[in-house]
Amino acid sequence: MSYYMIAIGGTGAKCLESFIHLCGAGLLKDSQPVKIVYVDSDVTCGNLQRTQKAADLYAKAQKIGFGDTGILKNAITTYAPWTPVPENCVNTDDVFQRTSLVNKEKYKDLGMLYDALFTEQERVTPLDKGFRAHPAVGAAVMSQGMIAEQSEQWKELEQQINTDKDARVFLFASVFGGMGASGFPTIAKILKSKLKKDENGKPLTKIGGALILPYFKFPSPPSEKEKEMQAKVEDFMLNTKSALDYYDKSGLLGDVFNNIYLVGDNDLTEMKEFSLGNDPQKNDAHFIELYAALAAFDFFNKTDFSEVTTPMIARGDEDDSDTIDKITWDDIPNVCLDGNVKDKLAAYIRFLYAYKNCILINLAKCAASETEKRNVTWYKDLVEKFGKIDVYHDREIMDTFNALGDYADCFFDWWRQIILSNDKRKIELLNKQLWESGLWEKKDLDIYQVVLPIKERKEKLTYRAFWKELCNYTGKLKTTNAGGSEFLMCAVYEICKN
Repeated sequence: MSYYMIAIGGTGAKCLESFIHLCGAGLLKDSQPVKIVYVDSDVTCGNLQRTQKAADLYAKAQKIGFGDTGILKNAITTYAPWTPVPENCVNTDDVFQRTSLVNKEKYKDLGMLYDALFTEQERVTPLDKGFRAHPAVGAAVMSQGMIAEQSEQWKELEQQINTDKDARVFLFASVFGGMGASGFPTIAKILKSKLKKDENGKPLTKIGGALILPYFKFPSPPSEKEKEMQAKVEDFMLNTKSALDYYDKSGLLGDVFNNIYLVGDNDLTEMKEFSLGNDPQKNDAHFIELYAALAAFDFFNKTDFSEVTTPMIARGDEDDSDTIDKITWDDIPNVCLDGNVKDKLAAYIRFLYAYKNCILINLAKCAASETEKRNVTWYKDLVEKFGKIDVYHDREIMDTFNALGDYADCFFDWWRQIILSNDKRKIELLNKQLWESGLWEKKDLDIYQVVLPIKERKEKLTYRAFWKELCNYTGKLKTTNAGGSEFLMCAVYEICKN
């Protein structure tokens, strides 16, 4: 069995970014692989590129091996981004070959219908920056692209899903834009028609999705961009209502989807810059995307699909001035079958923090100088003796250790964006001091205080205490089945977990 993720448009890519980072904490019920498909006509979108980077770094870090810790247990593989716009087509007219429609007698009726359905601006605007909040254009182009004979990528995906026992598919998309609103129903319907059915004609594969309602806004475009076709904040709510009405009347829930999750925020976060697309469209991560990712985990971890549901969760603010406009761990739904989200994430955060701020720094010293090994007192037992690794002579293994450090940087930058860049909510999940350089070693911080709420503990896990625990950990590893770098990873994780 595999888990299949389809991220549609820029918002879909950002939700997938959150899923990737949460996946490392071991929130999925098993260690089955995750397979990712990106869908966007704007393949240079900054949001998409950042998500691809996170997936690539995760894949490289996951190769280290983490024993029975449960972290980074799911391999993530990605397909090349798929664009519904055929090669050598610039705009909608090119996709549907309007010249032939209007000039050939036998197609003139179709040409008249085509011209009646789309405005001239919709027909001639380049599609390289997405569908610009025009889902009618997106649905038409999307359908054309998926059913085209040359769409080998979708044929391969359908074959893989149909050969997977108990495969599950989950879609991320915004409902207020163009790419997401058009792609969510179109892709799911076409995919469903291709999947194997049971004796009652129902697909064997379960399909779920998170529809993202409006949660951000952006400043007005510069004067030179005002006349271009583009998403408009004032149309977000109208677009959302129209799309949801259509989804409801077309029977998406039950007929196509087993579960649909709706996620949004009534206080729209102000984006810093206006962008039509391409690389400049790189918005900070947002807590709404974290909730959308948790919806995917809830769907993948389900054991009962006897009822079609629309799960709900909301903040418990009411009139409590102490909690209003705050997001705390009490507001995070537990989507795990074993344990809970906070404990798993907290241990994972402490593990990556300790790895980046202690382990990797000292491994690099040992790789640079063989005499440095005498100063890193835990290195001889945990790395050389039990792991049979020598980073001074084995540069390849050091590259792997560095890959985990690069992923940790990416992970904490994602958290930084969620915690520090939101202007509407107080995200009280992690300590803001987390991003201070040298905080743990220089200020004698208890590593347990990187996750809120801060509680004073008698036995603090300071940098020195962590180092001492590592040095004394050898006895606990004598009965482990771990091998290679797993010895070190297990030691670090267990100390940070307990």
